[in-house]
Amino acid sequence: MKLGLFASLFIAATLMVGCSGVKTPKAKMADHDEDHDLPAVDQTIIRMKQDYIKNCYMPVAKREPPENSCQTELFQMLERRYHSDYSQKQVDMAANDLFFKDVDKELRNLAKSDIEVRRSLRNGTFESINDMIAYYRDAYKFETK
Repeated sequence: MKLGLFASLFIAATLMVGCSGVKTPKAKMADHDEDHDLPAVDQTIIRMKQDYIKNCYMPVAKREPPENSCQTELFQMLERRYHSDYSQKQVDMAANDLFFKDVDKELRNLAKSDIEVRRSLRNGTFESINDMIAYYRDAYKFETK
């Protein structure tokens, strides 16, 4: 009887420790040199990342059942790649892939609509829109340590 109680307590403690170890990623302004300082892009990515962390990343990292399409998509990617035994580092990697698909679309729209972004592409700050997207993908990637 005592052994069963001990085993149950051990399992419960293990689950609590596993869930409490999830760190919330930050959505903060990246450091840029003067040429790469595009406030419209930074504000867009930060806003999108804050929403993504709250509505998608954290529920999946905490292993809560998916409640929306974003969580389902992230969870399914993790399941395909790592099965049910995924770590937060693996959530970071999968989130980078999925989150930046949406960022890609937004940045392409900004390149068409925002004068400052278009100017940075024309003036050679970035070689192409793909170069700009790669730069911001690296600057705003998910990294929890």
